[in-house]
Amino acid sequence: MQNQRITDTVPEPELKTTITAATTITGEIRGQGDLSLEGQCTGNIEIGGLLFIGKTGSLKGEAAVENIIVEGRVEGQIKAAAKIEIRSSGTVQGNIFCGQIAIAEGAFFDGKIKTKKGNLLTPEYFVEKRKDLQPGQNNK
Repeated sequence: MQNQRITDTVPEPELKTTITAATTITGEIRGQGDLSLEGQCTGNIEIGGLLFIGKTGSLKGEAAVENIIVEGRVEGQIKAAAKIEIRSSGTVQGNIFCGQIAIAEGAFFDGKIKTKKGNLLTPEYFVEKRKDLQPGQNNK
């Protein structure tokens, strides 16, 4: 299953939370299921599913997740147990620890990438072909 996007491999969640663009949170967020962040969060996020940071979303802090898709902005360390995908509008400033990573053409990344075992990991770069695809949509 190599070269598959996160949205191709993650099943539809039973638990999904959305933080809208009009919302600002300061503090820690923890839970199971998926989280869609369209607003701003200053603090740490620990999610047992997919963290989707939309184009209007931003995180200043650390993220510990199963999978993450970044269309917005992250300033801080990311630990993804499985995959991270930084889309063309995404910006990540901080170190990444993950199993697999894909970075779209046009995305910005400043930091180091390591596997869970501490080995340096070379990202897979891709050109986004599907526009406006968010987790849970069936646009293929």
